[in-house]
Amino acid sequence: MFRPYALKVIDPRVIMNFAEKLAGTYLRLNGFLVLPNFTVFGEAQHNHVDLIGFRAPNSKEIVEGKLLPIDGKLFKAISTLWDKRDPTKEPLGIAVEVRTNKKRDVPTESHIRYVGEFLGRVPVWRIAFYEGRHAIELHEDTIHVGLRYAGLWIQRRIDWMLKQKFKLNKTGSWAWSEPFLSDYLAMYQLGLLTDKRD
Repeated sequence: MFRPYALKVIDPRVIMNFAEKLAGTYLRLNGFLVLPNFTVFGEAQHNHVDLIGFRAPNSKEIVEGKLLPIDGKLFKAISTLWDKRDPTKEPLGIAVEVRTNKKRDVPTESHIRYVGEFLGRVPVWRIAFYEGRHAIELHEDTIHVGLRYAGLWIQRRIDWMLKQKFKLNKTGSWAWSEPFLSDYLAMYQLGLLTDKRD
């Protein structure tokens, strides 16, 4: 799994929290409004979804006249599940489960229905983030995203933004409003992130 040096030996609950924040940041940088730990009422067993998200049609971020890039692999996977429709042009929802090991977990069909109703009956796609060397893969009706891949994609996006000479620092663009993204940027700039496995 992609990990900053500082998280080598710590409580597994902290790593899980980090993994969920990593997945949420990846999705936010791809235009999704993200809600973590979404409670599903009326369910007897598993009563929450790790993350849900909504992406408005034609959503984009433009900074200083430049369109910020999104991950084409993610949207290609959604398009494949959606009969080749362009997911950037239509409203859509996601239901996401995150694991810090290689055992994947996916939202149940009842969770998908619940999230769909909550988001106004938009189409909702399943996404599973978990440890592995995979980037983005499709398995049946679920998009599988490697946590390592998501972390490296965030790094590439930050690299791209820095090359554009955007003001990316804790008092610049993000100004503490998104704490994890701000902390991630600080760790990145201090050289505390690596793409190498121990």
